[in-house]
Amino acid sequence: MTPTPDKVVAERAAGVAAQAQTTALCLDFDGTLAPIVDDPNQARPLPGMVEVLGQLAARFAAVALLSGRPADYLAQHAAAPGVRYLGLYGLQEIRDGQLWVDPRLKAAREAVLAAQQDLRDCAAVRDSGASLEDKQYAVAIHTRRVADPDRWAAPIDQAARQIAERHGLEIILGKQVWELRPAVHSDKGDAIRRVIGDSKARGVVVAGDDLGDLSAFAAALELKAAGGDALRIAMDSAGAPPALIDEADLIVDGPRGLLEFLSRLLT
Repeated sequence: MTPTPDKVVAERAAGVAAQAQTTALCLDFDGTLAPIVDDPNQARPLPGMVEVLGQLAARFAAVALLSGRPADYLAQHAAAPGVRYLGLYGLQEIRDGQLWVDPRLKAAREAVLAAQQDLRDCAAVRDSGASLEDKQYAVAIHTRRVADPDRWAAPIDQAARQIAERHGLEIILGKQVWELRPAVHSDKGDAIRRVIGDSKARGVVVAGDDLGDLSAFAAALELKAAGGDALRIAMDSAGAPPALIDEADLIVDGPRGLLEFLSRLLT
C-alpha cells in the first residue's frame, strides 16, 4: 500500500471544499480519527483533530462520526459543536444532548450481559489474556495486547461464535476484535444514508480503516450513482483490509494523513 500522492490529495480536497455546503463528511473513529492503541478505552483523537471537526461543522452540510463505539463515548472524547455522533453503527445517537437508543437494542440487553459473563468464563479468552470491552449493548473481545494473537485467533473465534449463537447474538469482525451484538441490522452504510437524507447533501466524503467501513463506501457509491459526488478515503495502516484499500479513491497515512486532508478543507 502506498499513500496517494500529495498533489492528488490536494486536488481532491480543493474539489470537496468548493462544495462544502452540500457535502457531508462521515468519519470513522478508531484508526481514522484516533490512532489504534492497545487499550481501546484509551483511544483518543489525534491532537488538533477535534478542533478541525468543529470548524468543518460550521462550513459543511454535515459532519458525522460513525462508529461501533457507543455514541456517548464519541461525544465525550470528540466533543465539537455541530458534529453528529452515531454509535453502535447507527443504533445509538446523541440527539439534542440526549442519548437515543434503538428500542430493539434495549430488549436484547440481558442477552448481551449473559454473553459477557460467558466470555469472562471462557478458557480461550481467559488463558490468552484477551480483553473484553463492555459497550453496554454489545461486548467486544480484543487481542491487541495478546502476546501471540495468531495462536489464539482460531479458539477465540470458535468460542465467540458458540456464545453468540447461544444467546441469539451476531458477530462483527474487525482487526483483532470480535464484537458480539444483538442481531438488529444496522451498519455504517445505513447511518450514512440517514446523515445524507437529514442534511440533504449532494456529496459525501467517507473515511475509514476497517471492514466495517465497506458498507459506508457502498453507500457513498449509491449517492454517486444517483448523480451526486462521493470520495472514499482509506487509512494506510498496519492490517488495513485489502478490500477497503481496493475500493478507496484516496489512501492517506493513517489519522495524521486524514488530519492533513481535513485541514486542507479549511483553506
